[in-house]
Amino acid sequence: MDIGIIGAGRFGTYFAGQLERVGYRVGLGDTTAPLVIFAVPIRSLRQALLGYRDELGPGTVVADVCSVKMIPCDLLAGSLPDREVVGTHPLFGPDSAPVSCAGQRAAICALPGGERAVAAVEEVYRRLGLNIVRCTPEEHDSQVARSQFLTHFIGRGAARAGIERLALSTRTHEALMDIVDVVGHDTMELFEDMAEFNPKVPEVRAQFLAALRAIDEQLT
Repeated sequence: MDIGIIGAGRFGTYFAGQLERVGYRVGLGDTTAPLVIFAVPIRSLRQALLGYRDELGPGTVVADVCSVKMIPCDLLAGSLPDREVVGTHPLFGPDSAPVSCAGQRAAICALPGGERAVAAVEEVYRRLGLNIVRCTPEEHDSQVARSQFLTHFIGRGAARAGIERLALSTRTHEALMDIVDVVGHDTMELFEDMAEFNPKVPEVRAQFLAALRAIDEQLT
């Protein structure tokens, strides 16, 4: 299968390399392939879908790889009502899986009438060696608000506070510094989009900050 990727940013070019590694022919910017994956920032997805939809073939399967799913899945279904679409989220990147993404996780969110799209993407992701997690868009966003977003929130908070690697360091402190290093390689745009476009994040942020305040008050 030929695969087209719309978006030649850090993840798009990385993912193209991973697909080529297992034998797929990948065209950056190619809208004529049987499977077209939109690897654009969440804030740009609507514009990209509308901009490219007239170039997509009638049988093209369309997927996204955004790190939130409720809003992107609505955009896929609303912008491409005559295409088979599926929402996906590869939970890895060039820092966590620089050589091979085999063994990593990927979420797949089926949409009404998108059985063929799900089957096509699952075949590709299994060939990559990914562990597939089927979930609804809401289940996805609820979980990643507590996993991916909170990890970035804590890592960027530690970096902003000037916490760094030290000679007198524990293993747990080194693990925290590993988080700081990884999230620091991702763009601020990605971090802001995870917060803005995941409806589950505000509640998680509020709960986490309230817990920190309660702990701080306990120590005073």
